[in-house]
Amino acid sequence: MKNLVVGAGLTGAVIAERIASKLHEEVVVIDKASHVGGAHYDYIDKNTGILIQPKHANFLHTDKKYVWDYLSDFSKMICSTFSPTVEIQGNYTSMPLCLDVFREVFPDDFGKMLENKLIAKFGYNKKITLADMHRNFDDDLKFLADYFYENVYKPYTMKLWGISEDEVPACEDSYFPFFISNDSRYYKDKYQAVPQNGWTAMIENILKHKNIKLKLNTEFSEINTDKFDRIFFTGSIDEYFDYKHGELPYRSVRVEIDTNYNNMYGQTCNFPISYDFLRRVCYTNIPRIALGTSSEIIGFEYIEPFELGKNERFYPIQNAKSQEILQKYLQEASELSKVYFVGKLGEFKYYESDELVTRAFETVASLMIKNTEPEEETENEIELENANE
Repeated sequence: MKNLVVGAGLTGAVIAERIASKLHEEVVVIDKASHVGGAHYDYIDKNTGILIQPKHANFLHTDKKYVWDYLSDFSKMICSTFSPTVEIQGNYTSMPLCLDVFREVFPDDFGKMLENKLIAKFGYNKKITLADMHRNFDDDLKFLADYFYENVYKPYTMKLWGISEDEVPACEDSYFPFFISNDSRYYKDKYQAVPQNGWTAMIENILKHKNIKLKLNTEFSEINTDKFDRIFFTGSIDEYFDYKHGELPYRSVRVEIDTNYNNMYGQTCNFPISYDFLRRVCYTNIPRIALGTSSEIIGFEYIEPFELGKNERFYPIQNAKSQEILQKYLQEASELSKVYFVGKLGEFKYYESDELVTRAFETVASLMIKNTEPEEETENEIELENANE
């Protein structure tokens, strides 16, 4: 059986490797780019040894041991806790918001009073939302919710999604989180890391299998699909159907790289109000085993509307109109017997890196069930099946 995987990003690579190693079938992987990696594409700067992520800063975080074990087979993982910051009126504090904000943004006595009230009302080591704070008879906690809403949540949401102030959910309807603890980690998962030599190098290793043939600089339109028994499409589902029901909306990320900075502490900092970019990434502070260097390379991430032929899709815009369009494409897809739409673009759904691996595992696991001579299940596959029950 011959398989075609369209897209050499993380999802496509894992699908190809699982088919090649578990089903022992031939797989052709194509990508229109000159490199693998997709949205995870990165490279090592030759002069400094710093790992640059020119499309978006990607960190692995997962509680799934099989995801951690699987990716660790293709790259050494460098433990890295993702702890971004956010600028609030010229002060820098952790994001997501936690008790650190009281010491870093407010005067000491006022901050301590707010912290004590919050703990007394909700308890310590709790996750609440701005809505929880706002729906409260205490004026101080209502002030706190409004303060975070006006200085973080509302402008961040407007900049990320390109919407007007009127389109942002009101404070009392906001599910923006606040952690009543001193845990400033953005993710709380058990496993957090970055691949030692980057995502691209790891994905290249995933694709190094005797049953996999990789073709870069290759458009899907150039392929005779009749030669393949299965097609795994990780591109945008509306593109596959030539936009017959309209374009699905996305937000795009544009990163400007700059080397003229010094003393940029932290990994990333978000700017909900200041500047036109949404976040600043200091690649020097994303750990990996590299040459020692005092240089710093900064990436400024601008969030923009996706325009076909101009930039790349990144954040799917979920609303009533896009769901109406999506349902039409899903109906078309259900009538295809050999085409599988997988991943962030194929499914029009935002996935974290570990979720992309899981979707690839699930896709190939469904094929293994249909296989007339299934192999003995591995511990990881059994864990995945149990998780799905």
